Amino acid sequence: MKKHQSDINPRFVEYFQENFFADKPEELEKFLESLTKPLPKTIRVNTARISVGDFKTRAERNNWTLTPTNNSTVFRIDRTEIKLPLGHTLEHLLGYFYIQELSASMSVHYLTDGKIEDTQYLILDMAASPGGKTTQLSEHFPNSIIVANEPTRDRMAQLVSNTERLGNNRIIITNYDGGFYSNLPETFDRILLDAPCSGEGIGFKESQTVKYWNLKNIHTIARLQTKLLDAAFRSLKTDGELLYSTCTLNKIENEGVVNAIQSRYPDSFEVLFEKRFWPHEEASGGFFVCKIRKNKEIAEIDSEKKPRTIKLNEELIPLTKDHERILSKFTETVGLDLSDYHLFEFKRDILAIRKNTEAKALLQTVFPIRLGQKIGRIEEGVFTPDTRIGRDFELKKTPIYEIRSEKELDDYLRGKEIGDSFWEGYFVLQYNGLDIGLESVNKNGCFTNTFPREWLRR
Repeated sequence: MKKHQSDINPRFVEYFQENFFADKPEELEKFLESLTKPLPKTIRVNTARISVGDFKTRAERNNWTLTPTNNSTVFRIDRTEIKLPLGHTLEHLLGYFYIQELSASMSVHYLTDGKIEDTQYLILDMAASPGGKTTQLSEHFPNSIIVANEPTRDRMAQLVSNTERLGNNRIIITNYDGGFYSNLPETFDRILLDAPCSGEGIGFKESQTVKYWNLKNIHTIARLQTKLLDAAFRSLKTDGELLYSTCTLNKIENEGVVNAIQSRYPDSFEVLFEKRFWPHEEASGGFFVCKIRKNKEIAEIDSEKKPRTIKLNEELIPLTKDHERILSKFTETVGLDLSDYHLFEFKRDILAIRKNTEAKALLQTVFPIRLGQKIGRIEEGVFTPDTRIGRDFELKKTPIYEIRSEKELDDYLRGKEIGDSFWEGYFVLQYNGLDIGLESVNKNGCFTNTFPREWLRR
């Protein structure tokens, strides 16, 4: 149901009139009106999987109209024929794009200046769920390890699902209160803190944000944000950069929080860029960004503070020699090269993460909930591969099965077995030029169906 301006708390109107629009009644009216209108649907192309040009070709083939935005990988999407929900299209299920509002994509855009950075960094996404910004960081930093921290356990499943769908062989997922990272000073080269906030900039959504707005809540949230930004700044390396962002617009949560930390560490804290983006001007949700550099290591101002005890994940161990031999038989059979990966075991799952010296050292100081990419599972001396390795890795010795029709594809994506009269072995399933996954042939001559249950069409 569309909002009306009558749903907006008068105290909200008064605050923004006094602080931003004192002599601009017409602009105030445009701003308030923007909070009642839904935004156009936008998607971000996952350039870790497909180039923008190739995605445009696929979109045209699907009769999708893509309209550019001020972020080169984000497009407004309009579909003339809607046979399936956007989230059930093959391109979405395989992680070629992410449904994301333009404003949500801009934090990473400003952290990276819209560029691809090939340097091998260690990066922290401090409040990561649902995973859009984490996977966007992976695109912009293709040789870096991303630590995706989500403090709320209930939001963890969505983060794991999205990082696995879009590709996660360089992502470590943790579940700490953000303040925990103050225990790891001078650790990260880049940090994204898209802070929990009051959400004024996305008041167009079905929420109570602007209806029940009050300053007491704003100050409470700002105190949390100050704690998080302090922890982020402490864990940032000297000469490192941090992007603090919110999807809110008041000065208490934005400039107020930044100024509090800058006054705490005046010799170390440098603001490189700071801007508020208004929804009625940007045709997106409202948001605030501040890019920060750490100019020198900060002095410890709380010398009596005892370091927090860090619990390690003792079930996460390097791959054993016996399991190395079992895995090598499979990799030789299918032509899979894992020489660029560290391999670990976690509760019989075999996990692979891109080799990175700092990331390996970090595993001695954090407890990962998930690590890199699951490539399979070893039970009772038998390795069972994860279907996604057929999508994410080159399998040089594995034959391809081209799915024969849209109906057969739909059957597979609904959990059914497909194919008939095949011989033993593994096949990479393809459709319309896209690798879908790896499957084996069962005793009936059909392909097993191990496509992830959470992504199936219902």
